[in-house]
Amino acid sequence: MTPSGPRARRTLRDRASFMAACALVVAALAGCDASSPGPAPTSTGAPSAAAAPTTAACEISYVVTSQWADGFTANVNVLNPGPVLAGWTVTWEFSAGQRVTELWDGMVAQAGSAVTVTNMPYNADVGAGQTISFGFTGTWAGSNPQPDDFRVNETACSAAGTEPVAGAGSTPSTDPDSDPATAVEFFTDPQTQAYQAYDASTGETRAIVGKIATTPTAHWVGSWLSPSQASTDVRDYTTRAGAAGSAGVLVVYAIPGRDCGAYSAGGVSTSEYAQWIDQAAAGIEGQPWVILEPDALAQLGDCAGQGDRVGYLQYAARSLTAAGARVYLDIGHDAWLSVDDAVARLSQVGFADAAGFALNTSNFHATADEQAYGEAISARLGGRPYVIDTSRNGNGSNGEWCNPPGRALGARPDLVQDATGLDAFLWVKPPGESDGTCNGGPPAGQWWQDGALELARNAHW
Repeated sequence: MTPSGPRARRTLRDRASFMAACALVVAALAGCDASSPGPAPTSTGAPSAAAAPTTAACEISYVVTSQWADGFTANVNVLNPGPVLAGWTVTWEFSAGQRVTELWDGMVAQAGSAVTVTNMPYNADVGAGQTISFGFTGTWAGSNPQPDDFRVNETACSAAGTEPVAGAGSTPSTDPDSDPATAVEFFTDPQTQAYQAYDASTGETRAIVGKIATTPTAHWVGSWLSPSQASTDVRDYTTRAGAAGSAGVLVVYAIPGRDCGAYSAGGVSTSEYAQWIDQAAAGIEGQPWVILEPDALAQLGDCAGQGDRVGYLQYAARSLTAAGARVYLDIGHDAWLSVDDAVARLSQVGFADAAGFALNTSNFHATADEQAYGEAISARLGGRPYVIDTSRNGNGSNGEWCNPPGRALGARPDLVQDATGLDAFLWVKPPGESDGTCNGGPPAGQWWQDGALELARNAHW
């Protein structure tokens, strides 16, 4: 299907600090739904030699975070009671034919029902009271029961206990608060291209451009920024939003293999994504809303260079949520994926660390169509909430995605507090910024005065 178009201006706290916090939860054997999956790709090579056995029983938490017809994702957390481990091997036995297909933060090998996971170089050392954490996707048929005989460096772990399954149509018991604040006011940023154009205009032009400049619009951070620059940029924006008593809206746009080589091609490398996300998350102040990786799920598997895209999105959602963000997974729009496909892809990532999903990012589809689509998806996901980008959909879509003529500003950003799953209207794509060199526009991301004036003149408010 046609992608939703280019974006040209588009964060976990330190991994060790999160793992230490997670260990406190696991120590109480209550499970740890907030384990820290990362985007390291699966290795099916032989496991490395295990370090010396531990001297006390380890404690295990195994949580299925998402499940669909023939697949699932799970997080594994193992509390190390001591001594310090200089390398680790975690093993277990499946009892119903499950298979690990991809795993992050470790290297996996499976022989029959026996699974062996060994450390990566960056997480080999685990102190007493700290946690080994990794996650994986797998397949199942018939049933998906809890594995047994968990061991770390050949030492048996205490019984894992039954953890709740968070599958499609159910709501995880430990996920982010799915109800938005009832008094959120979104941030109007005076440091945008629209505001600069507004300041430079006079008379009627100023009034028209002001419709855009004085409306809350999302701030994009992406791979055009280095990790340290992303951290600084996010901190600046969220600090200013907090000082204004408002909630910022961020768009994170750095996924490897972005836009399949089209107008918004790019993204960081597969080996750098976790670091980039960690640094961007470290800049978060307050509780911004985040639209996570536009088009990433809608384009899942469409092109090379994507790596473990599901793992990357899980990692990013966990990182950003741990830093205080309210995260929405982008899933395209009603004319891109079927409801079944959208539900399946959202379920692969799961909502252990995401509040909901986002629709129509940078596109023009009518609000009524997007809401009907969103409600159908939400119903299949246990009432999961969603947001709609209304920045340029006031006249609906004419079938084009790149600077289409005759479009209009849509409904102004605001919370929606009714009986539906719709959380809010947001302006995610900054109106007036070009989609690319098409239909008379300048390069992607540049301010386009003529396009901005047409959008604002056609607005129905």
